[in-house]
Amino acid sequence: MNNARNLGFILAAYVGSVFAIEKESPPSLRKVAADAAAFLTSKPRTAATARDVATDLPYFGGEEGEKCRTAALKKFEKDQSVKVKRDTLRAIMATDLFREAADYCVAEIQLYDRASSLVCLLEEESNYNTTYSRFWGGDNSDYGYVYYDGEYDLATMMEYTQNFTILSSNVGCLADCYLGGDGCTELENWLTYSGTICKEQYCSLQWGEIDEAYHALRVCASKAIAVPKDGDKEAYVDATHSNQVTSNLCAFKMCASI
Repeated sequence: MNNARNLGFILAAYVGSVFAIEKESPPSLRKVAADAAAFLTSKPRTAATARDVATDLPYFGGEEGEKCRTAALKKFEKDQSVKVKRDTLRAIMATDLFREAADYCVAEIQLYDRASSLVCLLEEESNYNTTYSRFWGGDNSDYGYVYYDGEYDLATMMEYTQNFTILSSNVGCLADCYLGGDGCTELENWLTYSGTICKEQYCSLQWGEIDEAYHALRVCASKAIAVPKDGDKEAYVDATHSNQVTSNLCAFKMCASI
C-alpha cells in the first residue's frame, strides 16, 4: 500500500510538470505534454493497479526523448575513461540481489527513464551549457550520463549503500545542490558546479523530475532488499522515505516561487 501511495505522488507530480511544459515549451514538446497529461488524468488510479499501469504510460519525452536518453547512455557505455566504474556497476547489475530490486521496482525504473528522457530533450532544445549529466559527472568524462537510466542509477545506489545495508548520505534538499543552500552541505565540496545553477534553468529543464524519480526508486529498493547492519529495516525505510519527502518538498517550493 505504501509503495502504491508513493507512486501516486509521482504520477501527481508528473501531471503538474507536463501541464507546465504544455504552457511554456515549443510545439514539439507541447503535444507530448498534452498527450501525457490527458493519459494520466483519463481515469482514476487505485492502489491495486498503480504498479501495473506504469507499463502503459507514454514516454513523457515521446519517442524523441527516448532516443535522446538512449544516445546519452551510449556515451557513458562507450567512454573508456570510466571503464572501471562502468564494470563495477555492471557487476552489481548481474547479481541476484540487483535483479530482485529491479523486478520489484519496475514501475519506479520506468518513471525514472521517462523523467530523464524528458530532461534530455529539454536540454537539447535549451541554450544552457551545464547539463544534468555534466553537473553530477563533471567535465572530464561522460560518466554523468549514467544518471539518465533508472537501472544504472539503482546500481549506483547499491554501491554507495553497500547493498542497502547502510543509509549513506541522505541529502536534505537536492535542489540546494544546484542552486546553493544548506540542504546540500554533504555533497557541495565534490560537485564542480554546486550552487551555480540558476532557478530558471533548474525548473525549466525539469531536473527535479529525475531527482523525484531517484528518491522513489531508492525508497522502493529499500523496501525490497534492505538488510540494515543494525537490523532495523523499518527504521531504515522510514529514514529513506523521510528524506524523499523533505527533498521533494524543497524542490517544489523552489519552482513554485517562480
